[in-house]
This record gives sequence, C-alpha cells and structure tokens, in this order.
Amino acid sequence: MKLFLAALTIWSLPFFGISCGSGNLQTAESPKTQATPAETVILTSQHPTRSFSLPSELFKNPPAVLEISITKVVNAAAKPVNIFVYLSGSVDKSDTATEKIGVGNFSLYPADRPGKFMLDAAPAFRKIKAVSNVKEWRLAFELGQEAESVEVTIAAPNWKSEKN
Repeated sequence: MKLFLAALTIWSLPFFGISCGSGNLQTAESPKTQATPAETVILTSQHPTRSFSLPSELFKNPPAVLEISITKVVNAAAKPVNIFVYLSGSVDKSDTATEKIGVGNFSLYPADRPGKFMLDAAPAFRKIKAVSNVKEWRLAFELGQEAESVEVTIAAPNWKSEKN
C-alpha cells in the first residue's frame, strides 16, 4: 500500500505544476549585461548560423557565464537539436569570421521545448586576449547538422559576472 501511495504521489506531481526535470532555470539575480531586449535570432535548417553583435564594454570586464534562452522551438518530428556557441571575430565590419573561439554547446531536451542554458564563458574570453587583429566580435550560434525541419528562436544573451 505504501508503494502504491508513493507511486501515485509521483505520478500526480505534473498535474500540480511540480516537475522533477524542468527546462526552466531559476537562479538568483546577479549583475548582468544584456543585448537589446527585443533582439532575437532564428536558426533553421536553411539558415543554421546566426549571431548577436557584442558591445565593446563587455570586454572591459569579461563575464564568467553566458545564459542562453531558447524562447521558441518548432520541431514537429522531435529530432535531436544540438546548438554550438562561438565567439566569432572579424578584422573588418564584414560578416566573414576570421577567428572562431568555442564557448560551448548544448542540446534541447525535450527536443521540442524551449529552455535556458548556462555556458562557462570565461575560457573563451581568456582566449580573446591572445587575438589582437580582430576589430569586431559577435556571439554566434550554429545549429547541428542533424537538425532538419527545425526552427529555434534564441533571445538576446544574458551575461553574468558570477557563477551561481
């Protein structure tokens, strides 16, 4: 009987809004720098790479953590979705990247649901100091090659100075 009650309790948790593995991340507020709030990028199989420009003041006090919010996912087949994140630099204002420094990657799970992801940005910013010829840096997102008929909307990045 106790086993039945325990199973019933666990089974009923989603009906009351309690989840053991939620895609939503809740953290304490800390100082952060954010790009233009309305700015988003959309990754699709036709346009698998998109980027945000990075403000120059971000490099004066490099952040430790990058928080990425996936706000919308269209993935009817629920195929795996991997997203790679880079700091991409160019010598001039063109879109041609001459330097590409990996920040990290993440996978959507469930593959058809939005969520928030945290990446350690400190190692990438340390590598930037060794590159002197780059004039403009961008935060680039690249959709993994296995994603077909997928659309992922990414909100402007949140940069946090502390690891929580």
